[in-house]
Amino acid sequence: MRMYNAEWEALKRLDYTPRVSDLQFDLAGMEIPADHGYALYEEIVRYLPWLRDLPTAGIHPVHGAPSGRNENLVINRRVKLVLRMPVEHVGDARALVGKEIDPGAGRLRIGDLKEKAVTPYATLYSHFVAVDTDDEAGFLDEVRRLMHEMEIKAGLIPGKFQKMHIPNRVIGGYSLMLHDIDLMQSMVLQERGLGLHRGYGCGIFIPHKSIKEVAID
Repeated sequence: MRMYNAEWEALKRLDYTPRVSDLQFDLAGMEIPADHGYALYEEIVRYLPWLRDLPTAGIHPVHGAPSGRNENLVINRRVKLVLRMPVEHVGDARALVGKEIDPGAGRLRIGDLKEKAVTPYATLYSHFVAVDTDDEAGFLDEVRRLMHEMEIKAGLIPGKFQKMHIPNRVIGGYSLMLHDIDLMQSMVLQERGLGLHRGYGCGIFIPHKSIKEVAID
């Protein structure tokens, strides 16, 4: 007998057409710097220059395994390059297929893509959220303010403080889990993101099944 799942039942009743999709590109190569947000963005916009004018488009952090030898991540067959893209630009983003990029640790070849629909979930997680302050109390105050502007209510669990290097300065931020989100608000948050630097991989939220693992990334 199939068990009843209240969240999945609510999902089936949700009448909403997503405005964004995640495009998952195969990625072939050896390594990518762990701190790759800025360099990866600049490599991608060489082929997709119109991305600079799309504030809702983002490039997910690449999740390779630590090399153990340096500050790089290892690229294997399971590692993907993922772009969160407004649905009207999905076709344009296919121009990346077959291109080569070098975010700082050697050439990577971008392969075939698969489009994955963004779906609502009551618990969301972002690897790196950046706002105008990196003090934790100020960070949480600003996150609450931004969520209030979007009329989104959720529980907040900040994770580790981390840094990202861009030209002439360092961006500070935190991983962040949001829980007990209304499903419609979950879609809005995934479409719009939270905070600054979406192109560098900041403020992009993905569904998460547990609130226990927020501090591990």
